[in-house]
Amino acid sequence: MLRPLITAVLLVASTSLAQQAQPPPAQQPPPAAAKTTPPAAAKTAPSPAVQNSMKAAGDRTQAALQQAPAARPEDVRSIPALTAALYDVISGPAGKARDWQRFRSLFYPGAHMIPVRRAKAGAGPGISPITPDDYATWGVDFFAKHAFYEKETHRQVAGYGDLVNVLSAYETRDTPDGPVTSKGVNSLQLVFDGQRWWVLNIAWIDEKTAGTPIPKDFARKE
Repeated sequence: MLRPLITAVLLVASTSLAQQAQPPPAQQPPPAAAKTTPPAAAKTAPSPAVQNSMKAAGDRTQAALQQAPAARPEDVRSIPALTAALYDVISGPAGKARDWQRFRSLFYPGAHMIPVRRAKAGAGPGISPITPDDYATWGVDFFAKHAFYEKETHRQVAGYGDLVNVLSAYETRDTPDGPVTSKGVNSLQLVFDGQRWWVLNIAWIDEKTAGTPIPKDFARKE
């Protein structure tokens, strides 16, 4: 019973030794790496239509900047100065014409003003972006009949580089020292172009719509 097992072991051992005695096969050089052709530039670059569209947008902005009213240097030299100018330019007694050129001079071309309200059935959207020109057109009629004073109570600023977000709490009154008629928060997106500050966008919501008192600290969980 043991001999066949021993014979098998010897055969396996001799075969293994014979394989070890044989020289290893010559190594073949690895195949040349397949040449890859880089994607054509046209596949990654914007299409001519996109390039033309972006150029047209840039041309429109440049033209609008050239036609924009000149701002008062003291209005646009800093973030506090710009926010103060925004409140000041729309405040005043009934019948007093607001300086709408000064108002327009604070906004970068393409800026929007966005009142945030709760939508009501059949009353259209609650959030309706308008332009500074739209606001000025509305304001001519409104301020002819209504006194309006808006004042900042406190603000919180956050930003990176030349882009800044400002949450500015406000109160409105019918007279400079009269009772408060409303409270809310303006959310301003501001930008510095190297020479002056601009308003890119403003969105605002009043305390009634928000359904909660205005906090001293605007930090909140996501």
